[in-house]
Amino acid sequence: MLSIVKKSAFVVVAIVGASTFYAAPAAAQATRTWISGVGDDVNPCSRTAPCKTFAGAISKTAAGGEINCIDPGGFGAVTITKAISLICDDVEAGVLVAASPAITINAGDTDVVTVSGLDILGPTTVPGTNAINFVNGAGLNLRNTTIKGFATQAVSFTPGAGKTAFLNLNNVDIIGNGNTGDPTTGAIKVAPATGATANVVISNSRVQNNVNVGLRLDTTGTTGSRINVQLANSQLSGDGIGIQFKAPAGTGTINALVTDTTVSNNVSYGVFANGNGVNARFATTTITGNGAATAATATGVNAVNASVVSSYGNNRLDGNFNSSAVASDGAFTATIPLH
Repeated sequence: MLSIVKKSAFVVVAIVGASTFYAAPAAAQATRTWISGVGDDVNPCSRTAPCKTFAGAISKTAAGGEINCIDPGGFGAVTITKAISLICDDVEAGVLVAASPAITINAGDTDVVTVSGLDILGPTTVPGTNAINFVNGAGLNLRNTTIKGFATQAVSFTPGAGKTAFLNLNNVDIIGNGNTGDPTTGAIKVAPATGATANVVISNSRVQNNVNVGLRLDTTGTTGSRINVQLANSQLSGDGIGIQFKAPAGTGTINALVTDTTVSNNVSYGVFANGNGVNARFATTTITGNGAATAATATGVNAVNASVVSSYGNNRLDGNFNSSAVASDGAFTATIPLH
């Protein structure tokens, strides 16, 4: 029979031995977490103990979950590597960054990210690079958001080689992005890699006063890439070029439908298409007032290198001028009968 001392020693050994095979489980992630302008990232991000930043909350939020903003605040930059929603409608939810992206999305191939209700700002002293930098994922829903003052792109959407991803923009204001030192910068850039497909829907949005290009759709440097885009009920004005389609021979294809949209008062071209991979169709759209005193080649619609820019015959193309104050509307390359 064991003595009391021996029994005690045996119990201690048993406990120590068991502890070598057991580790306490990690803190569980919540499906819904909360952030607040007066929160703290050491908190569990619950409704009553919110975190302060997106970066602080995202590690405590389960894949497929949602981060909500309780009240106004500046919530900081974040890198997203999983399916998640950042929902901050009806509060002043700011993201302010300098010399870096605001939101980077590098998620899994099946992960969908939703961002809604943000005010994303790159300050004029040291502008941020991209407001939204989409590298990988199944898709991005961006809505009810304002983006201002980024030096590279407001939205950079570049699905990787062989991937398929979607971009949906609804009720987004994109103002004052890009820089004069780099002609590839601007507001929205869609540039899938080789063999990749980008499916893009932009509606009820305003792209204004951006340097260089408002909406750039570009397959340059790729093989077999594809961009399918629908642009509706939107305004592109005061940009360098309103819409640029670029699909040089042997690269990829761009199929576009533009409806109920205004392209006006851009510095040079309203619509510029370049390359035989471009097939763009326009309906019930106004292209007017494009051109400036310094834009000798300004044109409402300019289609070069076998690109196709067709009209359904119900567009308004007039009032575009070059630097010599000469009417320079350009022309659609074909008319599609209305049935």
